[in-house]
Amino acid sequence: MPIPLDAQPWDAIFRRDGRVFDSPAPVVHHVAEVLEDRGCRRIVDLGCGSGRHAVFLTQRGFNVIGLDNSPKALSLSREWLTQEGLPARLALADVRRPLPLPSGACDAVVSTQVIHHAWVDTVRGTAREIHRILRPGGVVFLSVPSGTDPEDTLVEIEPGTFVPTSGDEAGLPHHIFSAEELASLFPSYAVLELDHIGGQIWTLLAIRPPRRRRSGNPARSS
Repeated sequence: MPIPLDAQPWDAIFRRDGRVFDSPAPVVHHVAEVLEDRGCRRIVDLGCGSGRHAVFLTQRGFNVIGLDNSPKALSLSREWLTQEGLPARLALADVRRPLPLPSGACDAVVSTQVIHHAWVDTVRGTAREIHRILRPGGVVFLSVPSGTDPEDTLVEIEPGTFVPTSGDEAGLPHHIFSAEELASLFPSYAVLELDHIGGQIWTLLAIRPPRRRRSGNPARSS
């Protein structure tokens, strides 16, 4: 039986493989420095998985909230954070749906290799949610793949969105971005960096515009 397009294999993957990554992505070291320089303290790790970035960023002194749709991933994150003597601020959430955080709740959102796992309209909805929970002047960092694996058997379900027909992620949409399309998710943001890493991954580091000051009432003439 075909796997529905909205099926999520992540819980099965984490139950089978455990802690998939033991260290942060190299680029996140640089991102942490940018966040520190810009005075960001409250960080959302969107799609935190088994905790590699939640642990790293919390160790750097950030107040991190990890969100993921896999209960097993959250369990692994909590176990890792506890082992390190760090607070475990985690919540079950699906990036394809409204996020369980109030507007302006965070100074930065960090998400690596997560948001592209959906139809493109859904990805745009995720971008709108990121914008909503990010305070004015806050920072967003995203990474997404820039292509598909030539060894995978894929079905294109819409322009730029592919579904593997076998393997762990069979039936799960993968939207492949160009640099321009990735930046277009946040059209009003100031792009700090838009990089192509290893010929495989696009990364975006951008700033939400600060809130505009309201002009005061004009002075009354005497």
